[in-house]
Amino acid sequence: MLTHLKLDNFKIWRSTGAMRLAPITLLLGTNSSGKSSLIQSLLLIRQTVKSDDPNIDLDLGNPDEGDSVTLGQFRDVLCRHGVASPSNPANQIGIEFRWRDPAPNIGTAIFSSRYRKGNAGSAELDYLRIGVENQGYTVERRKPGVYRLQLADQKKPIGQSEDFRPERSFAFSAAALATLGMPAEQITHIGPALLNELSKIIYLGPVRKLAQRDYVWAGRMPSSIGDDGSKAIDALIASGVALQKARKTGKPAPQEANLFEQTVYWLKEMNLADGLAIKSLGNSARYELLIENYGEQSNIKDVGVGVSQVLPVIVAALHAEPGHIVIVEEPESHLHPRAQSVLANLIAQVSKERSVQFIAETHSEHLFRRMQTLVARQDLEPKDSALYFVEREKNLASLRELEVDQVGKIKNWPESFFGDALGETREQTKLSIQRAKELRAKNGSVSD
Repeated sequence: MLTHLKLDNFKIWRSTGAMRLAPITLLLGTNSSGKSSLIQSLLLIRQTVKSDDPNIDLDLGNPDEGDSVTLGQFRDVLCRHGVASPSNPANQIGIEFRWRDPAPNIGTAIFSSRYRKGNAGSAELDYLRIGVENQGYTVERRKPGVYRLQLADQKKPIGQSEDFRPERSFAFSAAALATLGMPAEQITHIGPALLNELSKIIYLGPVRKLAQRDYVWAGRMPSSIGDDGSKAIDALIASGVALQKARKTGKPAPQEANLFEQTVYWLKEMNLADGLAIKSLGNSARYELLIENYGEQSNIKDVGVGVSQVLPVIVAALHAEPGHIVIVEEPESHLHPRAQSVLANLIAQVSKERSVQFIAETHSEHLFRRMQTLVARQDLEPKDSALYFVEREKNLASLRELEVDQVGKIKNWPESFFGDALGETREQTKLSIQRAKELRAKNGSVSD
């Protein structure tokens, strides 16, 4: 589970400070305030460590490759109004996060990096600290292509070499490990541990793939649902087919069928559907996903767009395994208020029962208010949630952690973020009285 995030001179952020990440973290705020940049930083490092190019330091993305984030060049990522801090120069980007290993007695691990401008607009690694206390290592750029390496449990650096430049900002080459000799045994597991943690991220962007009339299914459960949720329906088809086979043979439903049944449950809770059905089209690999309402079935293409937008969110939550991290932007997209509230129930239940972490960027008052209610009901502990309000002050972003008490009340709520409901009521009442007086004065026929 990710426990901490800190950005320096990253896009609109001069510095976020040490940002606590909880089992459920909600990011609220106005448009273009910097919320998405917080998420992009994590996706950027995930994209980098999973890159096929060992010579890349920071994979800023290629729009033609379908990358999770495409951020342009180094100058596009560096904060235009950046300032120096004790740990980060003004002309460098800093990305730091911590995660907790589920294994006992391992402790908290850290990834802390700084990047400077490289050749042709690229980003070049300047500093990296990675690993748990007394087990990690630090590398620091001494001159172009040459890095100094120091192990965490040693006071003196091992030395400096071109071989000590980490590949993709996290792992050492075979040449570097051979140069190290015996000390290599202390660090060979550190890079894979980071890769494993970032591989647990399931990301859904703010615009999910729209519904199709039918789907080609590969005949198996997909390993991921895609950043646009395009494989969510494949997962539902795989689960639905498994459920159909069990019912035909009279055998108990397999574990794989749970996804389909649980998705139906949450669609009912959200008042979006009475059920789902999978229909094969002849002997082909094509399937229809049908939405059941009031005893009738409709192709998913023929129902409201809210269903196609929320299905990937539901599937992502239910498909996630213990220890996974679901990051989703605008989960409430195209949903009516009740469904938005029920989304909070889904997130809280899956997080608590299956140890899945959620980081959600949202504008939904209904989702947020239900989270408050869950705290008041004691279904969610305040410590298990981190609620942030992101606001823009001219050219810079600022971060405020909202303080939640034991009954779900916000102690430092920003003024009028969700509008001024009480003020609207007062204004309506005032205008109603004024209008009634005008009508009485006009014809004397309007009663009090």
